Amino acid sequence: MSYNFTGDVENINSRHFEFISEVLNKNGYKGTDVNIKNVGKKGDNYGSRVKRIEVTFEDGKEFKIIVKIAPEDSIIRDQINANDLFKNETVIFNQLLPKLREIQEKFGVPVEDLFKYPICYGTNDELTNEIILLEDLETRDFQMLDKTTPLTNEAVRLILRDLANFHSLSFVLKYKDPVLFNNFMGTLVNSMINEKTIAQTQMFFEHTLNDLKSIFDNDRYKNVITDISQYLVKNWMKLMKSDAGSKYSVIQHGDLWTNNIMFQMQGNRPTDCIFIDYQLSRDSLPVSDIHYLLFSCTDYQTRSKHYNEWMDYYHSELERYLSYFDLKVNYVYPRDKFDADLKRYGKPGLGIAFIMVNFALRQTQEAPDLTNIDGTNLPDNLKVGSLMDKTVESIKERVEGLIESCFEFGYLPEPSKATFK
Repeated sequence: MSYNFTGDVENINSRHFEFISEVLNKNGYKGTDVNIKNVGKKGDNYGSRVKRIEVTFEDGKEFKIIVKIAPEDSIIRDQINANDLFKNETVIFNQLLPKLREIQEKFGVPVEDLFKYPICYGTNDELTNEIILLEDLETRDFQMLDKTTPLTNEAVRLILRDLANFHSLSFVLKYKDPVLFNNFMGTLVNSMINEKTIAQTQMFFEHTLNDLKSIFDNDRYKNVITDISQYLVKNWMKLMKSDAGSKYSVIQHGDLWTNNIMFQMQGNRPTDCIFIDYQLSRDSLPVSDIHYLLFSCTDYQTRSKHYNEWMDYYHSELERYLSYFDLKVNYVYPRDKFDADLKRYGKPGLGIAFIMVNFALRQTQEAPDLTNIDGTNLPDNLKVGSLMDKTVESIKERVEGLIESCFEFGYLPEPSKATFK
């Protein structure tokens, strides 16, 4: 059936239109008009072009779909390994998540404890034509929070609950169907360890951290950033490789930050959440997801008050979800091993957070252009000197708080008395 596509149709090629048409037809849309709108602002999405499709059926019912399209620019595609990212998410939505739901239902997990994910209407991972069509969660009153605002204790607990659920299902699959689990692990691509781009990635991280260091006068913070910049890529990769396929590794989300989580709200209080964007899912330890979330999306004051109880809560929820499958957390992922892994991954987690915070706290007009990154230097629009004073102050405050938290938690050696307030 032929449809009339209108609106923000840039970056959509003929194969994309063909695929979207097939999905609309499959879902019973007999009309002709299809409206397309861009979703998000500059800086919200780097791995995909995100759009919303809106159609109205003859009975007046609205049908909305979120469309993720791979970037068309060859430079960006190579930098982010676009085809691998879309293949990862295709595997997650078409194979892994349905299998996890099947296992949960087989073991009689209550409806309220089933792991939630958006409906997937279709995927295509053809080279240069990658596209994924997903449920528009706004129709279920889920919304995205402001990425520059630290997550509250209530929001973090909701995320950790669902993260424990997601991680528990990896352990379940590992113990109940190890062949299938290993197949998933072997299929998902760790784009962070890509031999083609790792040298460029390392140089980019080093340039970014050296530039970040320029906003600090206090040697306490400058020395930590210097140490992290020399340590990050090589040692982080070594850590990931050594733990890949280990007894405690899981399929992690891989990119769990504010823009990849949607919430249902009652007033200003979050009551439920759901994860989106599984493009960076890969083989890693659970703590890697936890550090990525908490270091990138919370502030010093909230971590100081709640970090230890968050760790208790995550591990107790992991135990609760595993119990549905007659698995014991003390065997699957003992608390002492969990605590040791938190410490082992603390330093690389801090380094990744430095990079994340540097980009996440930028205003829309400050979002960087990634097409001119070759690793040899840092483009001017990526330097903190190009940012508004308010943004620089926000980044500085967040980084100082991260460093102080890592001293307090024992993730950095020889902590001195905290000076950050």
